[in-house]
Amino acid sequence: MKRKVGYALCGLIAVLLSLFLIYDNFIAFKPVIIFQRFRVNIEENYNFEAANLIMAYDEQRPVPATFAENEINYLEWSNDIFDDLYYNYMTPTDVKLSAAINQGKVTFTYQGYVTTKQGETMDYFEEATFDFIKVPEMKNFDKVYD
Repeated sequence: MKRKVGYALCGLIAVLLSLFLIYDNFIAFKPVIIFQRFRVNIEENYNFEAANLIMAYDEQRPVPATFAENEINYLEWSNDIFDDLYYNYMTPTDVKLSAAINQGKVTFTYQGYVTTKQGETMDYFEEATFDFIKVPEMKNFDKVYD
């Protein structure tokens, strides 16, 4: 009797382990997310930094709705800042980008100074936090690409 219970428990553990491995290898959503920082040089004394999002995931696997929503929110926020810095200011402008990962969430911070079209220099600060489910890689984020 004890032997049958032991075999049954071993069989159950083997089935559960197999199910976990099948889920992890074939069903689970595991994106590869990389952020790189690059500098936009419009003209002398008019530059700012932006983030480049590189992402890959298996399109056959279901994308969680919260991930897709967060991705769209990040892209809209990032594009709005890029457009704002590119079209609404003039020389001298210098805005730096930094990022920090805290509890699996990424906080992006744009900070520096801008000059309005009217010639007024003012501080620039924008910050937002995004949760990409999986902690992204900040590949060479300390290096700024031109």
